[in-house]
Amino acid sequence: MKKIILLSALFIGFSLTSFSQNEENKNLDQQFKELIESSNSYQAYKVIKHSKLKILQKDIRDSINVLEKTISNSQLLIADQKAKIDSSLQVIEGLNTKLAETQKQVDNINILGISTNKSSYSTIMWTIVILLVFTALILFFIYKKGNRKTKEAKAKFLETEQELEGLRKRSLEREQKIRRELQDEINKNRSTRTD
Repeated sequence: MKKIILLSALFIGFSLTSFSQNEENKNLDQQFKELIESSNSYQAYKVIKHSKLKILQKDIRDSINVLEKTISNSQLLIADQKAKIDSSLQVIEGLNTKLAETQKQVDNINILGISTNKSSYSTIMWTIVILLVFTALILFFIYKKGNRKTKEAKAKFLETEQELEGLRKRSLEREQKIRRELQDEINKNRSTRTD
């Protein structure tokens, strides 16, 4: 881009310079032709009037001064354009650097002081969520199984306690029955002895 701008500035500058040179060259060429045509011949030489030679010299100096001024202006313009291009390139480099930093900040997230890419962060977070859900499901099923076993154990305990209570009652009744029978036998034995 820098080269294209520089080349186009040079091309425009040289085009303008060559255009003005062509006009001046035509003018100078015409003056030379007129000078040669109006001069007198002496043997193999041409005799030119001093005044016409001075006018031609003045016109040539003017043309040279104009060309030098044009070249100087073109060089200043080129230097100015180059400085502008260089400053623009520096601004572009600065903007590209800022853009890269901003893009990096947008693409990354800080987690516990560690810079992490957003896709990595998303993967980590979903992995943690899935592990937590999986762990919660395992704990739920373990709790449910434990709760079912606890209910079954309580039911068996109540059943066993009722059986034990029934056994105690029967055992107590049997014991009372046996004591009564024993007492009856004792009473019978006493009554038979006393008779």
